[in-house]
Amino acid sequence: MKIGLTTLGLDETVEILAQHRGERLRTGVIDAADRSWHFTLYLNATGTELLACSGVRREPPSKVGGQKLQL
Repeated sequence: MKIGLTTLGLDETVEILAQHRGERLRTGVIDAADRSWHFTLYLNATGTELLACSGVRREPPSKVGGQKLQL
Protein backbone atom coordinates (compact mmCIF):
# COMPACT_ATOMS: atom_id res chain seq x y z
CA MET A 1 0.00 0.00 0.00
CA LYS A 2 2.90 2.30 0.78
CA ILE A 3 4.17 2.18 -2.81
CA GLY A 4 0.71 2.57 -4.31
CA LEU A 5 -0.42 -1.01 -4.93
CA THR A 6 -4.15 -1.69 -4.83
CA THR A 7 -5.08 -4.23 -2.16
CA LEU A 8 -8.28 -5.98 -1.10
CA GLY A 9 -9.00 -7.30 2.38
CA LEU A 10 -5.54 -6.62 3.80
CA ASP A 11 -6.65 -4.84 7.00
CA GLU A 12 -9.33 -7.45 7.68
CA THR A 13 -6.86 -10.28 7.04
CA VAL A 14 -4.37 -8.86 9.54
CA GLU A 15 -7.10 -8.55 12.18
CA ILE A 16 -8.34 -12.10 11.61
CA LEU A 17 -4.86 -13.61 11.64
CA ALA A 18 -4.07 -11.79 14.90
CA GLN A 19 -6.97 -13.73 16.46
CA HIS A 20 -5.33 -16.99 15.34
CA ARG A 21 -1.81 -16.13 16.52
CA GLY A 22 0.10 -19.24 17.54
CA GLU A 23 -2.16 -21.61 15.60
CA ARG A 24 -0.94 -23.66 12.68
CA LEU A 25 -2.43 -22.40 9.43
CA ARG A 26 -2.32 -23.38 5.79
CA THR A 27 -1.91 -20.91 2.98
CA GLY A 28 -2.78 -20.99 -0.68
CA VAL A 29 -2.55 -18.64 -3.61
CA ILE A 30 -4.77 -17.87 -6.57
CA ASP A 31 -3.73 -15.80 -9.56
CA ALA A 32 -6.42 -14.35 -11.80
CA ALA A 33 -6.51 -15.88 -15.27
CA ASP A 34 -5.29 -12.61 -16.76
CA ARG A 35 -2.69 -12.31 -13.94
CA SER A 36 -4.09 -8.91 -12.94
CA TRP A 37 -4.66 -9.97 -9.31
CA HIS A 38 -2.83 -12.21 -6.83
CA PHE A 39 -4.78 -13.55 -3.84
CA THR A 40 -3.44 -15.23 -0.71
CA LEU A 41 -5.76 -17.57 1.18
CA TYR A 42 -5.40 -18.42 4.87
CA LEU A 43 -7.02 -21.65 6.02
CA ASN A 44 -7.23 -23.53 9.31
CA ALA A 45 -4.74 -26.33 10.03
CA THR A 46 -6.90 -28.99 8.37
CA GLY A 47 -7.61 -26.85 5.33
CA THR A 48 -11.34 -27.15 5.83
CA GLU A 49 -12.14 -23.53 6.74
CA LEU A 50 -11.16 -20.35 4.95
CA LEU A 51 -10.19 -17.83 7.63
CA ALA A 52 -9.13 -14.87 5.52
CA CYS A 53 -8.17 -13.78 2.02
CA SER A 54 -6.27 -10.76 0.74
CA GLY A 55 -5.49 -9.63 -2.78
CA VAL A 56 -2.98 -7.42 -4.53
CA ARG A 57 -3.55 -5.93 -7.96
CA ARG A 58 -0.58 -6.61 -10.18
CA GLU A 59 0.60 -3.43 -11.80
CA PRO A 60 2.43 -3.38 -15.12
CA PRO A 61 6.09 -4.39 -14.68
CA SER A 62 7.22 -0.80 -14.79
CA LYS A 63 7.82 1.56 -11.94
CA VAL A 64 5.21 1.89 -9.21
CA GLY A 65 5.79 4.61 -6.65
CA GLY A 66 9.30 5.19 -7.96
CA GLN A 67 10.38 1.59 -7.30
CA LYS A 68 10.73 -1.33 -9.66
CA LEU A 69 7.97 -3.83 -9.00
CA GLN A 70 8.69 -7.55 -9.13
CA LEU A 71 5.86 -10.00 -8.49
